[in-house]
Amino acid sequence: MMKPDDYRLLFDSTPYPYLVMAPDLTVIGANAAYLKSVGRTKADIVGRYVFDAFPVNPNDPESTNVQEVKSSLEMAIATKRPHSTPCLRYAVSTDTPAGPGFVERFWRAVHTPSVDEKGEVVFVTQSSIDVTDLYTRDGLARDPSDMPGPRPEDESEVFSRAQMHEALASILKDERGHLRNLFNQAPGFVAVLTGPDHVFNMVNEAYYQLVGHRDIIGKPLRKALPEVLGQGYEELLNQVYQTGEQWQGRGMRVNLQREVDGPIVECFIDLSYQPYHGVDGSIIGIFAQGYDVTDAFEAQAARRESEERLKDGMLAAKMVVWDWDIESRKMVFSDNVEEVLGRTADSLDDLYSSVHPDDRAKMRLVHERAFAERSGYREVIRFTRPDSARQIWIDVRGKVRCDESGKPFAVRGVTLDITERVNAEEELREADRRKDEFLAMLAHELRNPLAPISSAAQLMKMVKLDETRLQQTSDIITRQIGHMTGLVDDLIDVSRVTRGLVTTEKQALDMKRIISDAVEQISPMIESKQHHLILDLAAKPARVLGDQKRLVQVITNILSNAAKYTPTGGNITLQMEVESEHVAVIITDDGIGIRPDLLPRVFELFTQAERTSDRSLGGLGVGLALVRSLVDLHGGRVLASSDGYGKGSKFVVCLPRLDKENPACDLPPLGETEDSAGRSLRVMVVDDNADAAEMLAMFLEASGHEVHTEHSARAVLNSIDRQVPDVFLLDIGLPEMDGNELARQLRQRQDTAKAVLIAVTGYGQAQDREKTRAAGFDYHFVKPVNTLELLEVLATIPTC
Repeated sequence: MMKPDDYRLLFDSTPYPYLVMAPDLTVIGANAAYLKSVGRTKADIVGRYVFDAFPVNPNDPESTNVQEVKSSLEMAIATKRPHSTPCLRYAVSTDTPAGPGFVERFWRAVHTPSVDEKGEVVFVTQSSIDVTDLYTRDGLARDPSDMPGPRPEDESEVFSRAQMHEALASILKDERGHLRNLFNQAPGFVAVLTGPDHVFNMVNEAYYQLVGHRDIIGKPLRKALPEVLGQGYEELLNQVYQTGEQWQGRGMRVNLQREVDGPIVECFIDLSYQPYHGVDGSIIGIFAQGYDVTDAFEAQAARRESEERLKDGMLAAKMVVWDWDIESRKMVFSDNVEEVLGRTADSLDDLYSSVHPDDRAKMRLVHERAFAERSGYREVIRFTRPDSARQIWIDVRGKVRCDESGKPFAVRGVTLDITERVNAEEELREADRRKDEFLAMLAHELRNPLAPISSAAQLMKMVKLDETRLQQTSDIITRQIGHMTGLVDDLIDVSRVTRGLVTTEKQALDMKRIISDAVEQISPMIESKQHHLILDLAAKPARVLGDQKRLVQVITNILSNAAKYTPTGGNITLQMEVESEHVAVIITDDGIGIRPDLLPRVFELFTQAERTSDRSLGGLGVGLALVRSLVDLHGGRVLASSDGYGKGSKFVVCLPRLDKENPACDLPPLGETEDSAGRSLRVMVVDDNADAAEMLAMFLEASGHEVHTEHSARAVLNSIDRQVPDVFLLDIGLPEMDGNELARQLRQRQDTAKAVLIAVTGYGQAQDREKTRAAGFDYHFVKPVNTLELLEVLATIPTC
């Protein structure tokens, strides 16, 4: 069993150098190999703090790597595990013929803590190997001749030269492995290229992550990264290799193909090319290093895009951001202030000069209240743009900012130009007002004809009328129903036209005939007010391409408007002028005229002139709106003018003129023929409204037809087995089975397949007509039925 002296003998005789220190790093022992390696005696170092025993070289502090050694010792003591240092410089003080000095040495050390039974560190041992010879051999030592003392040659005293070389080679291998790890772990990419062809000699992991994990070591740039050719990098490498001057660039774009047949990826890099030289000073390669800044570049690009988007958004929203310093009253605005407000301002006082005088006091009160409440505010005020002198409406919003003591020191806010919104709101209010007026007027207009109709019905119910009184009562009902029908038709017309649902049947028309038909329609109204209508029509041919019914409606509406607003006995003139490209119809009157504020809106829907309590003036406000829409459909234009209230008005309709004289293709009017006169048909009227069915049946019977009524689809299908009608007049809104389904079933039956089907319904939109046509109806009439047109249709139907 070994005795303590044996361990001491082993410690002193081992060729490995050992230094023993207490946990506070006081030297408590060293073996002979260690003392020999540092050129000291035990008396020189034992009992001293290790870094006092081996002090820093004051002339070259970097030659004594105290911090690295101390950190390793502290790590070993703290973890209670051995800790190694990389090869490091640590110059050793020594006596030279010239006096005390330091000699440069290179060491590799292992620090091993010794722990007792309680787990406490008792001492720590440093095992260090002097690798200066190896570094000298690699040309790294400053001056090999300065190594202190004779080098040991006796194999019995120290390692053999072969053993030392093997040990040093192992250490150097470890050191190079350590350096290689550092090289690979570098945050930036690194590549070493050699020769004029720029052959890859070494790259780190970051470089592989940039270009892709492919076989590039030992290959020139052209073969290793072929996709880089033509992007300017080979030319830069040539320049550095030939001139020896470093090159660097930031945010360089490079397109890389990281995988075979993979996509080209756009990257951005910060890059530096540094030439390196051989022993003779010539350039032998290039050290390339840098960083992949793609993420940062894209983030910057995204930020710029975000800023541009914000800027564009602020301009689109007409919004200015600002800061106001309360004490100095200075203001700072966003860059778009001149585009939004037409000016900039250094202070609030400057800005107030553009605020409407009536709103300045209001803003001061708003500010005072916000300061007192430490809150925000919002106010809409008027503002005059200095660049155009135009008044705009701005929405000012601010948030008071307070210091740590709660005292307001600034306001941050935004200002928006809301002129368009304010104007739109005003237009909506005006439209709402006009709508309310229109609804009130429509109710009045509908009640007017209902009153005599109701009275006539009550009279017929109460007393038995003679033939004359009955005829008078019927005429009243007929006229008032016609008036109501006209009102409803106007409303439906303007709705369909303004929504683009009207189709026109255009043909070559003589404008003189259009005027003649319109005058014929309006004559009763003109005669009733004893107006003087003067016609002045050009002798030239005036042919246009248009819809006969709609163009007559245009002229009639304007003439009706003139008659309505011209006092009794007034004058109305209708002129027609024919130019090379257009035909103009000019209607003037000496009536009440049009107020200047009404003139710009005269063709808008629901616009009416001043009304009187007896409703002798005013109207539904749809006639002229319908005129403009119909003229637009014909590719023309309509204008209105007036010198003011009481000075009459003038309307001009311009329509494109046909260049060539085409023969008229007007359809002959419907009417009785010799074959159809006096013809009697079997007619079935089907309506769930018994009164409506009965009244229509009575009218048709009075016209000479044989009529039968039913009130449901089932009753119709049951009754036609007894007698098949020539004509069916079907209501669409029937219970259980609607009129369209009934029509389809009638078309499928052999006995009724060829019967004439006429829809009689309150639905008159284009889609409603399309549905009845698809169901098999021949005609579509909208309630209340125009009885004359119905008779004309029936007159064309042969009996079975």
